[in-house]
Amino acid sequence: MNFLFPLFLLAGAAIAIPIIIHLFNFRKYKTIEFSDTRLLEQIKITSQKSRKVQNWWLLLSRILFVLALVLAFAQPYFGTKKGVARQLQLIYIDNSQSMADNLGGQRQLLQNAIDDARAIINSQDEQQQYILLTNNNIYASRPIGKSQVAEALNKLKISARMVSLKQVNQAVNNALSDNNAKEATVFILSDLQKSTLFQEALDTTSANVHYIIRPQQHKQSANLYFDTAYFVNPVIDTRQENPLVVKISKSNSTAAIQSQVQVWVNDQARAAKNIEFTNDSTWTDTIPLMVNTPGWHKILLTVKDAPIQFDDSFRITAKTNANLAVLNLNDGSSSPYLQAALSPMNGFITRNAPLNAGNANEWPNNNLVVLQNIQQLSPELADAVKKGLQNGQSFFLVPGNITNIDAFNQQLNKIAPINFSAPDTASTQIGAVQTEHALLKDVIASMPQNVQLPTVLRHYPIHAGISANQQSVLTLKNGKPFLAQYSVDNGSLYIIASSLDERSGNFVLSNLFMPILYKMCAVSGAQSIYAINANSNQPVFIPNSSSNRTVFKAKGPGLEIIPAQNAYGNGTNIFLGKAIDQSGFYLLKNESLADSTLVAVNANVLESKLEAATEAELEQQLKPARLSWEKSGVLSSNAASDSGMELWKWLIVIAIIALLIETYFLLRKPKATAAQQESAKL
Repeated sequence: MNFLFPLFLLAGAAIAIPIIIHLFNFRKYKTIEFSDTRLLEQIKITSQKSRKVQNWWLLLSRILFVLALVLAFAQPYFGTKKGVARQLQLIYIDNSQSMADNLGGQRQLLQNAIDDARAIINSQDEQQQYILLTNNNIYASRPIGKSQVAEALNKLKISARMVSLKQVNQAVNNALSDNNAKEATVFILSDLQKSTLFQEALDTTSANVHYIIRPQQHKQSANLYFDTAYFVNPVIDTRQENPLVVKISKSNSTAAIQSQVQVWVNDQARAAKNIEFTNDSTWTDTIPLMVNTPGWHKILLTVKDAPIQFDDSFRITAKTNANLAVLNLNDGSSSPYLQAALSPMNGFITRNAPLNAGNANEWPNNNLVVLQNIQQLSPELADAVKKGLQNGQSFFLVPGNITNIDAFNQQLNKIAPINFSAPDTASTQIGAVQTEHALLKDVIASMPQNVQLPTVLRHYPIHAGISANQQSVLTLKNGKPFLAQYSVDNGSLYIIASSLDERSGNFVLSNLFMPILYKMCAVSGAQSIYAINANSNQPVFIPNSSSNRTVFKAKGPGLEIIPAQNAYGNGTNIFLGKAIDQSGFYLLKNESLADSTLVAVNANVLESKLEAATEAELEQQLKPARLSWEKSGVLSSNAASDSGMELWKWLIVIAIIALLIETYFLLRKPKATAAQQESAKL
């Protein structure tokens, strides 16, 4: 036991006052008339007894009154007293999306946690201050009063942000340092998901910290959630159905369950599929989706599931173009096959121009710049292509009859370490196809089986250095690339090893030519499909060739913010996932750009895994800190012992009771002594 005001104990000497008063107040001699000296002996005896204490209960009540009053002013307490400067209390409330579980149609887990927090602060005096930690404000370090905590609890809502145990521990260590405190009590009100709490290794914990855990428990019911969803192709093809891969997982129960997944495009139902689970597993399927209108599209996937609903939807945004812009620069005559492939009927807007660097300022307005029938590379053209690649543009180089291989390679090396050799006129065939490349995904699958791959009659053997980042899309049987992509700076350079005519082979007549050309245009330029996770460090990259690099603003449901961003190459990286609190569709707008970018933000899949950490696991993680485990909804005994028992109130009650006892004995008619009884008889 300790005392908040120990100097008041000096007043304990006042206990002597009732003892002195008691002794002298009862030495009253009463004259008794008597006629016989036989009573003298008895009077003598009685006189001797009067020097002793006559009424012990009255004396004890007076001593108890003074003692209780002195102790009440000294304010004794057990543990750490409320209001002591070295004492620090933190309350962490997990308001992540898993806490939105409505417990089978009743109140949310978050509301239970808020009620627990209210009970904790209401059980202590008005002077106690707290540091309130939430997923939105995990690194708070300034203690606030009871009324401010209550106000913050009233405003607390579900957030898409996640917090690990490492972050909580860091917040506690920061609070100890910032407040110059030696010890702290930390209340953790959470569903204790292992997937989020233990996602990072813990730093050193302090032995002077007492963690009081109040688990908010989920009911044992099955939970269906979207693991992921993505389009097979990096762009949406408006001419055909686009394969959409959907993965849905089930956890928290082994019972069989049936449901349905639906796909909505701009709030219109486009597809549906029944799903069935027999145990904890993942359902994966491909849903064909047709999107044939231009512009940005909000794609929403939903699955019917209760009671946990925050993970029952998955969002994707995609932009489709009515036409793909292509600039076809010719060094002489243009290939009729290329002209036919780039016709408006196939979804292209094509502009033909002579091959020179004078129109390089117009290149950024096109998805693809075709350098066709190249016979020689001028220094001006090589510099213009190099600058275009730095700005993120895409080029398709089609060689013609190269007149001077060495001079051609000299200029090509300014762009990337790529070299052409003298033409090889030996007939060969394409022997390998990179089916996982962006240009060929779903192209090979749509082709007839046992199709004969194109024959090449004349080609230039191509050699590339490591820094050219070569990806061979189509490879000849001799091992040389026939069509390859080179990732140079921020752009892409596609090079084919032969001319686009029948004298060089039958590639232009094959089933590969048209789809590859379309994909080459479609995947070039800005990204057109977005689906990121909340809490993700993955940036959203938006090309911006404007010299006026104004900031991007994000606008979403009831929110308009400026997320963290930095310039990167010819565009801007925007870290939207770390800036928002809710899943949904967000519009990124920049005053210097005519078009906005629509981005989908989804809940992190870790939030859907509901398995809770055990007391033993948390104790192991938090060592050497002290750990207590309490039931939600029950008044915290640890809070009372750590924050001090309000004994002074009970001592005041005891003092009042002692005063009443004293009054009773003073007003009670005393019993007559033996001498008084004998005298009364006489």
